[in-house]
Amino acid sequence: MATGRAVLALAFLVVLLVDPTAPVRSNVHGLGFPLISLYLTWAAALMIIAWQSWWFDYRLAPLALGIDIAVFLGAVYLTESRSSEFQSPFLAFAAFVLIAAMVRWNWRATALTAIVLLIANVLLGLMLYSFGFEVDPFRFFRRIFYIILLSSMLLWLSMSRGGERVQAMPEPPGVPGERRDLVFDSALTFVSSLLDAKRAAFAFAGSEEPWIDLRMLGPEGFTSRQLDPELFAEELLALHRTALFSTARQRELVQSEDGTLLIARAGAKSGAVCPQLAVHLGIDEGLVVPVHCATGSGQIIIWEAETLSFDDIRLFAAFGEEIGRALDREEMSRLARVEVETGVRQAVARDLHDSVAQFLAGTLFRLEALRRWIREGHDPDGEIDSIKNALRREQSQLRLLIERLRRGQESDRRTEITDELKALLAEAGAHWSITTELLSPDAPLPVSVQLSHEIRQLVREAIANAARHGQCKKVIVRIGHADGQLRLSISDDGIGFSEIAAARRPRSISERVEALGGQFELHSTSRGARLEILLKSGEMA
Repeated sequence: MATGRAVLALAFLVVLLVDPTAPVRSNVHGLGFPLISLYLTWAAALMIIAWQSWWFDYRLAPLALGIDIAVFLGAVYLTESRSSEFQSPFLAFAAFVLIAAMVRWNWRATALTAIVLLIANVLLGLMLYSFGFEVDPFRFFRRIFYIILLSSMLLWLSMSRGGERVQAMPEPPGVPGERRDLVFDSALTFVSSLLDAKRAAFAFAGSEEPWIDLRMLGPEGFTSRQLDPELFAEELLALHRTALFSTARQRELVQSEDGTLLIARAGAKSGAVCPQLAVHLGIDEGLVVPVHCATGSGQIIIWEAETLSFDDIRLFAAFGEEIGRALDREEMSRLARVEVETGVRQAVARDLHDSVAQFLAGTLFRLEALRRWIREGHDPDGEIDSIKNALRREQSQLRLLIERLRRGQESDRRTEITDELKALLAEAGAHWSITTELLSPDAPLPVSVQLSHEIRQLVREAIANAARHGQCKKVIVRIGHADGQLRLSISDDGIGFSEIAAARRPRSISERVEALGGQFELHSTSRGARLEILLKSGEMA
């Protein structure tokens, strides 16, 4: 902005010098050149200040805007005549003044600048007319219309532009959920490149960590260490705002709470407090950006930059919010991974419990019965062959389970659940030495391979519970389909559940039905138990 002001003033002066027909008012001949020359000198000084000191650049901004308006109107009226209709820099200067107010402050400052510019134009025109200067009424009112139109457009633009646009930070490599340190490094690399800064630091105080992580980027590369939380935790966890600071001069340029204004503070009396981390690192001047996320808070400090400007405050405030969102996304990915891993562990645990564990328990019962059979003098070969065959079938089922875990089951494959339950009931009846019966409709019941596996595990667990704990002699399984749902009923003639056991309900069955998004009811009497299970057919929960 300061450079643009200087270029505009230089162009205006050069045109007046090189163009022999450059219009100047005859009765004030010679005043235009000195005025523009002084303005060019002032603009050059502001440009140097802007490149050297962000503090004085901001502090001199209101004065610079006032001089812009005064010199703009005075120079235009002093260096034009009736024949210079399309040579006047009026619109260029008006646009510069309004855009400067819009960029440096907000829409309120833009509106105020437009009002001041309009009133000053009217007053100057009336004053020149009263002193006998030539003022074209047509051009005068047309300029008022230009100012109103240009102000309205820029005011609308200022109000509708919203937050600052931030260049997106590159996505760090690696697996989401395991890249927190990589997010820190990407943030430091990105902010350093934006400001062409030699050094940057990211201090982060996690809500569950006892120490503060400090990650630094310098010419030597990345370094990290831990800081004492007693020194910096309170400051890092507080809701600070993005600011330019100078520890040597105790100056601070910070956003207002609503983010619409910049507030300049200096000295202890004004409450200006430079970041303690910057003091600890020996930083004289820099930019501090707070970062807040669900897992903690921190600060990014950038120093030894080529240039620092008040423009950087709003830009990096938005960037700090983006860093916080990136850390939140990383935490959400980590939690999602933990949730998935927990779900997988629970599913494997249920499968092992309902298949291998229950089969081994049944095998122990059969071995005890075999021992008694041998003691009674009977031939054990038939029972041994039966147990061996059962072990082979269980080994095949276990291999299928392992293969399913390795490659996943194809969800679009379907199988006939009735046929699979018939084979399962025959095997379970022989294994537990009980009678089993399947009641199913005549029509086929095709279900997905996934749902078939879940139903078979439910039936195996229910039969094992009935035989081991319910001391039953017979188990009846009923399965039916209606309104897109499978109804599975498993009843036995055992002693039923105790009141405590019935209140708790079978854990494995309850968890499996819940994971499938189904419903489970347990009915128990002294004459047996009945499990009523309702599942969505053909889809997993």
